[in-house]
Amino acid sequence: MTFWYEYMTWILAQLVQNALKMLAVVAGIFFLGGWAWFAYFQGRDLEVRGLPAPHDGLMRHEREGPSRTNSATMLRGADAPAGAEAYAQRVFGDLLPIETVLASKTAGHGVPGCTYAIIRTGPGIARTPPTSALGTVSWERFGGDWRQTPERVFGTLPADALAECRREWQAGLAGELQDALDTPGNWYMRSASGEELHIFSADGRVAARIRHEG
Repeated sequence: MTFWYEYMTWILAQLVQNALKMLAVVAGIFFLGGWAWFAYFQGRDLEVRGLPAPHDGLMRHEREGPSRTNSATMLRGADAPAGAEAYAQRVFGDLLPIETVLASKTAGHGVPGCTYAIIRTGPGIARTPPTSALGTVSWERFGGDWRQTPERVFGTLPADALAECRREWQAGLAGELQDALDTPGNWYMRSASGEELHIFSADGRVAARIRHEG
């Protein structure tokens, strides 16, 4: 009887010891995984840490702008949006003062082709870009994962919205947008597929949302 009692006690002790070892291994895995995750995001583009909050550019414009123009309206002297230009107004009307709609077209959500809204903003806007509010429909949303220019592209993009849609714009506009991507001090956001590109330049007073669906 004593033998079996001691034997079962030994078995139980081994089980407890093995369970503690497994818990230690699992805890170590979680710790190392958490540390690696933290280190990855700490090491990402340093400028991303200082990205503006949603509507930051809009709030600064309203607070500091000389005329305190409501960004949801067109600037005085600007033409009211009509037809295709209404898409640019829907994208930027609540975010930035619109002086001129440079290009505007919607191919329809999920429809092959180019959809874009490109504007010349009013003067005196903040240097940080605005971001559409949560709940904005995806095809009218502007900004979010902003990065500072110049754009760094590694390898070949699966698609290039700027290259695909530039033939539909007036001469010089595509070059201006490419210069904004290449010049430090501006902001951009490009989807992983390359089908969607957002650009914001306070110095150039240009904002663009471009999408190409093949």
